[in-house]
Amino acid sequence: MSNIVTSDSKAPVREVRRVQFGILSPDEIRRMSVTEGGIQFAEIYENGRPKIGGLMDPRQGVVDRTSRCQTCAGNMVECPGHFGHLELSKPVFHIGFLNKTIKILRCVCFYCSKMLISPTNSKIKEIVAETKGNPRKRLAHVYDMCKGKNICVGMDDKDLDKENNDYNDPDLSLKKKIISHGGCGRYQPQIKREGLDLYAEWKHLNEDSHEKKIALTAERVHQIFKDISDEEISILGMCPKYARPSWMLVTVLPVPPLCVRPAVVMFGSARNQDDLTHKLADIVKTNNELIKNEQNGAATHIIAENVKMLQFHVATFVDNEIPGIPRAQQKSGRPLKSIKQRLKAKEGRIRGNLMGKRVDFSARTVITPDPNLRIDEVGVPRSIAQNLTFPEIVTPFNIG
Repeated sequence: MSNIVTSDSKAPVREVRRVQFGILSPDEIRRMSVTEGGIQFAEIYENGRPKIGGLMDPRQGVVDRTSRCQTCAGNMVECPGHFGHLELSKPVFHIGFLNKTIKILRCVCFYCSKMLISPTNSKIKEIVAETKGNPRKRLAHVYDMCKGKNICVGMDDKDLDKENNDYNDPDLSLKKKIISHGGCGRYQPQIKREGLDLYAEWKHLNEDSHEKKIALTAERVHQIFKDISDEEISILGMCPKYARPSWMLVTVLPVPPLCVRPAVVMFGSARNQDDLTHKLADIVKTNNELIKNEQNGAATHIIAENVKMLQFHVATFVDNEIPGIPRAQQKSGRPLKSIKQRLKAKEGRIRGNLMGKRVDFSARTVITPDPNLRIDEVGVPRSIAQNLTFPEIVTPFNIG
């Protein structure tokens, strides 16, 4: 298609070839960010001006009508706003991906990140072939096969018997490890979720019979996911190029542009910050406290408490209606409006502002049949018929 130039913009209009969905990778978030070094301060103003590296960083967009954007030099109308980023001290779970995270955790080994079933298994090959165009179904099938496995062995016993007909072989378990796709042969924990926390529980330990239960940190999960091979990521129904499992955890948080969270100017000079800005301030404060405690060598339980707090703030920034989790509130006790609440339901962005909105030259009325009208006619109220106008642009063809 040739480059058509529209009257409003100098940008060429091109045909969309394809749309690629995926998960934003930490590198991608850093690349699209205009705040070099990330947002580091919860303060907004410094000496009466927006603070660089603060939550109203002037590189992210226009703060008021008189100023210009430091990134694109546009004014309030021209500047579309620019994303910043915030480097988190430790990874945290993304509330939107938590269920998927648990599913993938149950499919791979807790210690060596290999799949609990060998990719060479005939059933796995069958699943991959069947779901070639629909990888979403693939995860469901692979999950059904893996969730019952409680030991990391790459090859199934049936496949092993084909290789080994000697059942009395004392080294069978050793051979199992060698023949498998590199599985470590260790017992797998059961993954449980309680609120925003995950727990790993071992039911069958050889050393002692009592159950062992540990809190599963996002840092540990991130490490497990990073070690999954590209081939196995594809088998799990994800894409090594556009949606890696390790990206489902938040390590770098995108900070929305200023025009997405504008400050409300109250009478006088006092400015009331948007809910998202309040929430981001909590995240920045908790993150800075965590960095400080780590550098000072604080006790493990203090750092764990900081991570828990960071996890809460990041989760309620995205969704402030998580069952079983207390709501994040303003000082007045009003629950904050999170990103999810802005988008979902009837009053949200999609249904409320994009699909249906109040515009000029439109009206609603009851149009109804009537005994006095013909069978193929309906009646429209006179006030509507006379008042509803449509602007017609005069051209040489329709004048007269």
